[in-house]
Amino acid sequence: MPLSKRLLSCVRYTDGFIKLADIGTDHALLPIHAVEQGYVYRALAIDNKEGPFVIAYANVKKANLSDKISVIKGDGIQKIDDEVDVVVISGMGGKLIASILEKDSLKNVKRFVLQPNIDTAAVRSTMNQLGFQVIDELVIKDGRKYYDVVVFEKGNETLSSFEYEFGPVNLKLKPFYFLERIEKERKNLINILKKTEVPSHRIAIEARLLLLEEALK
Repeated sequence: MPLSKRLLSCVRYTDGFIKLADIGTDHALLPIHAVEQGYVYRALAIDNKEGPFVIAYANVKKANLSDKISVIKGDGIQKIDDEVDVVVISGMGGKLIASILEKDSLKNVKRFVLQPNIDTAAVRSTMNQLGFQVIDELVIKDGRKYYDVVVFEKGNETLSSFEYEFGPVNLKLKPFYFLERIEKERKNLINILKKTEVPSHRIAIEARLLLLEEALK
């Protein structure tokens, strides 16, 4: 199966590393692609659900990569070894990703490629507290949905709450889908505001609109 645009955007950031761990691997499509394309030498495909684990195992075997990709049933990053130097976590909520990273030792991981479906600010904040900095990020559009991909490596940086929300690289470079997503939310909120009479709701919407307009500058 071909990778989705979302997963292709994640996997390209694994290029040049030795061993990948894909947490919540689902069908192991990402680690299979990473090894086949020579981005990494070896990989761990980790999932905590029986169904995806069985399918991932079958897919790795079918790709004749059982000697390079280990399929593991387990939670979080508890199962990674000291050789893993790049980790991908994609397709989960940002708060769940943050809790996974806070819970376990990050060992020798040099790079994290994180793709939260929502609550990206929680991911940026947690990684900042864990001693990692944003080295790249992008907003992609896959179908009708927008997704964040944020890449972290070890380092210290001080971010504001505004940068946690929108991303320091996004705010600096203003990429196309970043602006498109903000403009879409802004127009939607303006339409809601026209129909809203509850004062507290209007205040919250107006505050969010000011934040979005600031991000567009």
